Amino acid sequence: MRPFLVSSFAAITFSLASLGHADSHPVSIPEKVSQNILKRHPSAYDLRASHETHFGQQLLEVGYKDETGQPILELFTSHGHLLTNELLIEDFQEIYPQVTAVLKREFPQHEFKKAELIGNPNGVGEEYEIYLHAAGTDWKVSVSGDGELLDKQPLTP
Repeated sequence: MRPFLVSSFAAITFSLASLGHADSHPVSIPEKVSQNILKRHPSAYDLRASHETHFGQQLLEVGYKDETGQPILELFTSHGHLLTNELLIEDFQEIYPQVTAVLKREFPQHEFKKAELIGNPNGVGEEYEIYLHAAGTDWKVSVSGDGELLDKQPLTP
């Protein structure tokens, strides 16, 4: 029964809209990635995927819930190898001051919705993926740990 379970995850296509992202192009999870997750978390469920760029690499972000119901975000390379995790920042006061400074410059009046920290497993540095609301629009913003604005995208409903 296990091979059926693994292959059924690989065949499922998930929508970015279901992740709360604006883009609704379906993103499938390669079998190698779903097998990697299920090997470490046999009871993982609610797998969802989106494409992201971090540290200059195109990556596949896969979010899922583990056996205890805890949400996990992992980034995989184009070859299906686990690169790193994204850590949800519960307290926005923990975001580096140089990161909040660039956000205040780009979005003088903004409200944080969600923030994630991504550590570079291949070297020094980290990146932030921040979802915020400013001037009537929701945004997804990527900022390096030293305060360089890497990308900003308006999210459409």
